[in-house]
Amino acid sequence: MLNHAKVMREIERVADRLFTDSSHEAHLARLVWAKIANDSTFAYKLKELNVPWLIPSWVGRLDDFYSVSQRLDCYHALSVDGSQIYPDRHEGVGCSLINIGLVHLSYGVGCKNVYLDSEPTIFVGDQEDDRLNETPHELVNCRRQELEFIAGLEQSLKIHKFCDGEISFVFLFDGSIIFWHLESKDRTVKLRFLASYLDSLQKLYEAGILTAGYISLTKSKELVNLVRVALTEFAEYFGFEELTKYMDLSIEHMTDAKIVRFFLKPFTRTTIFKNHSAITKHYPQHLHPHFFYLHVGAEIVRIEIPFWIAEDESLVKSVSLMIVDQCCKGDGYPIVLAEAHEQAVVKGPDRDFFYQMIKKVGMSKNHVQKFSQKVRKKRGMRF
Repeated sequence: MLNHAKVMREIERVADRLFTDSSHEAHLARLVWAKIANDSTFAYKLKELNVPWLIPSWVGRLDDFYSVSQRLDCYHALSVDGSQIYPDRHEGVGCSLINIGLVHLSYGVGCKNVYLDSEPTIFVGDQEDDRLNETPHELVNCRRQELEFIAGLEQSLKIHKFCDGEISFVFLFDGSIIFWHLESKDRTVKLRFLASYLDSLQKLYEAGILTAGYISLTKSKELVNLVRVALTEFAEYFGFEELTKYMDLSIEHMTDAKIVRFFLKPFTRTTIFKNHSAITKHYPQHLHPHFFYLHVGAEIVRIEIPFWIAEDESLVKSVSLMIVDQCCKGDGYPIVLAEAHEQAVVKGPDRDFFYQMIKKVGMSKNHVQKFSQKVRKKRGMRF
């Protein structure tokens, strides 16, 4: 039982760390950003450096922005999301469940309005699990993303065939298309799942299906790192000597979203940046992840797209239009993503049903399920 009085005392104790005043950081970042955005040679200077931070590349001015309309009358939007029940040794069964939620929303005359579905898949430890040097929980996470892409690809191909290229269509993925989680994985795990993820992206490319990763409340710091580089490597060039001597150069609380808020207005987007994380070296050029920041009214979000879309201004415009319209319809968040989450989520009663059905089927096969004493105590079971 949670002691509320003690919790309040703990909140008061850590309040200064929870709610920090970062106004001085924002002032410093704004000053430096204005300098580097006005320097047409800054991008070329970066190429000569070897810095420890992840920095992007781009074309044009850093603070370029482009308007995006708030209304689109006819298009299709698809999204998938995944949820799971991790293996639980206390339940006496060695299996996991992944539930993929899928939502297709269509707008315009003659279009079907809503398609909702979910697809559960149960995994039992097999030979592949033995070959992959990874924890059961992490394998579930990797497989969940794999199934999300596969389900999205299959439904995208159906929609694309139905549209016949005449109506705009976007497959909106909840999260990054930069597979950060694989960077630190064992080589066998990395190659196994990277090949599957990229295969889905390749097939989406071959069909010409617009695909984008949507990241809300982004904590990315690739643009912040440009400010860091300016302060540490080009202090003299930009006239920052006094700053480096007398000001606290910490900008640890800044994010890219805070940086672009200096110049990005509602329903506009930034220029397109190329990501250079280590994992992207495994991507073919036409799938290489690029990103831009989009002000959807309620917040600034990060949108990730493969290069084949990023290099075509008309495709970027189409993706941006559909995302903004989805956010307007969803009161600040794409309605297709929100509905996909609702289809995917596995709640407490769902989890109980899952284990009850396993128990029932086990009994029909004369198998006695062995629960741990911990589960027995929690459920108040009597045997």
